Amino acid sequence: MAEHDDWTAADDARLRAALTSLRTDVEAAPLPDVRFVKARGMARRRRRFLTAGAAAAAAAVVAGTVGYDALGPDGDVVHLPAARTSTTTSAAPSPTTATSLDQPGILPLASEWESTLDLPADSVRLVQAKQLEGGVECADQLGVPTLQQSLTQASSPISAAATYWDTGSDTTKLAALEQSVAKCQAGPGFTVRAEHVGDYSLYSYSAKDAGSGWFAVVSGGQGVELLQLIDPAFPDVASGGFTKDELGALAAVARTRLDRYAGGGSSSPTALPTGSSARTVSTEKMTVTGPDPVPSWKLFVPASRWKDPLLAKGAGTTSGPGALEGSTAIVACEDDTEQAGIAGRVGVVSIRIGTGTQSYVGNQRVRIFDDVQAGALVAADLARTDDLVMKGCQTPGGARTTAVAGPTKGTYLLTTKAGGQTLRQWVGVTAMRTSGGVSTVTFHSAQGGAGFQGSVEQGFTLLTRLLAQASQR
Repeated sequence: MAEHDDWTAADDARLRAALTSLRTDVEAAPLPDVRFVKARGMARRRRRFLTAGAAAAAAAVVAGTVGYDALGPDGDVVHLPAARTSTTTSAAPSPTTATSLDQPGILPLASEWESTLDLPADSVRLVQAKQLEGGVECADQLGVPTLQQSLTQASSPISAAATYWDTGSDTTKLAALEQSVAKCQAGPGFTVRAEHVGDYSLYSYSAKDAGSGWFAVVSGGQGVELLQLIDPAFPDVASGGFTKDELGALAAVARTRLDRYAGGGSSSPTALPTGSSARTVSTEKMTVTGPDPVPSWKLFVPASRWKDPLLAKGAGTTSGPGALEGSTAIVACEDDTEQAGIAGRVGVVSIRIGTGTQSYVGNQRVRIFDDVQAGALVAADLARTDDLVMKGCQTPGGARTTAVAGPTKGTYLLTTKAGGQTLRQWVGVTAMRTSGGVSTVTFHSAQGGAGFQGSVEQGFTLLTRLLAQASQR
């Protein structure tokens, strides 16, 4: 290249100044977060996969499956977070935080969809239906829902829905919803596969050209909930970007919200006033036995919420005066002398399925430490229970009780063998939201119709559900 004879020192200075300014601008603008780069790349890939025909089919499935016609101009729109960070199948993140669960609402918040499904913050559009006139496909047996929300992603075809029915704790409605989803036919080639059945039921589905997705059926409080995630870009969930663990984490959040906020049959998505997170109280008056003054019956799990298909064959549950009037020893290896040496106000609610002395199936004990050192006393009581339960015991008559720890902290299975018979007792202990409160929940297996009739794992599932409610009082 020919040299320019007219290049001067002043030109050189101007060029150096321009390069210096450019360098300053580059250094001031750091590289974008890799998560957003991946999210944009995945959104582009999904748009390429989503042909015009598939998009139309997906729209038909969405409209039919979750009844979005009810979520049109009458819906409340809230602009909130969304967009997937990656398509890895790593373990799900922590389901949510205590802060989000303290915000009242029967249905999961947008931030909880994001944290469980690994979606970026502030990228979801949440719409709540104001008018619900028709049923929900794949859930037609339950009729018109009580609440419904839809959720969409910006720059992505992914969508979701959460639908709630107030069933009055009718377990037959839960079974009907599970059966309806498992046998759902939302269009040609629509197939459903059961992925998990336990404390919630999880199903994946494929709609061929219309994509794939997930259903979760969750019960709690006074009703049931159906969650659906729709991913129209992938023909099956194995090639999609969401995992069974992630959907399970979302279902666990949904169950916690139902147990905490769906107890009163409210048709409002915020069953408790904003800010009323001090504790959940019962409105079902029950008999509390123990030395006066006993804790209020409002601090106990309502007796009707003990009802379970595997507890006394699904019979209705009520509170009774107590199989052993006045006794506060409800755990195998406990005695009244030992209980009398523990400070605090204490009371017991006994759960039964009839009126006879053989109709009792479980108990809940609440102890309140009214002391400036209440926190330390709660911790000491939890540790005392753990020591007492895990060491087991033997009665003078030769009956031997042994214990194993459950899948979560504070849960146990006690097994007592005597006279050729085996009696199992599930025990759970938890701190309560009420300051200085400790709650102990127990139920047992038994011969015949009374007692729990399921497996050990199913027993822990019921125990976990009851403890979750007890801890929020």
